[in-house]
Amino acid sequence: MSQPAHTEIIKDLIGVGFGPSNLALAIALEELAQTQGHALDALFIDKQEEYRWHGETLATQSELQISFLKDLVSLRNPTSPYSFVNYLHQKQRLADFINLGTFYPCRLEYNDYLRWAAEHFANQAVYGEQVLRIEPELKEG
Repeated sequence: MSQPAHTEIIKDLIGVGFGPSNLALAIALEELAQTQGHALDALFIDKQEEYRWHGETLATQSELQISFLKDLVSLRNPTSPYSFVNYLHQKQRLADFINLGTFYPCRLEYNDYLRWAAEHFANQAVYGEQVLRIEPELKEG
């Protein structure tokens, strides 16, 4: 039985998985860097081959059980360009969504929103890799 290849990656932050929580973290770190002028060197590693929220379990017309206002950013930063409302605007679906008269988008559209946001961090995300171990490196000085 062969041993998996050992790859050493040195980063300020490594996120295991790139679901909504780590995606929200990536956005928060980017927005913090814009105000502080210094970005952390972050990497997010996900075992899925591409960005997918809830994998293959999305039903076509099922709705979220939470308001779209609880997206990746709005409660923390309502002016963020990564909001669900901005996603709808960018995809030219804002008026259509408003006309639905609901606070609950369908799960397929929300999945597309998450994928849209994740695409902005393609240079910080690695897909199709499984993390077996992470060891911190302490720097003196």
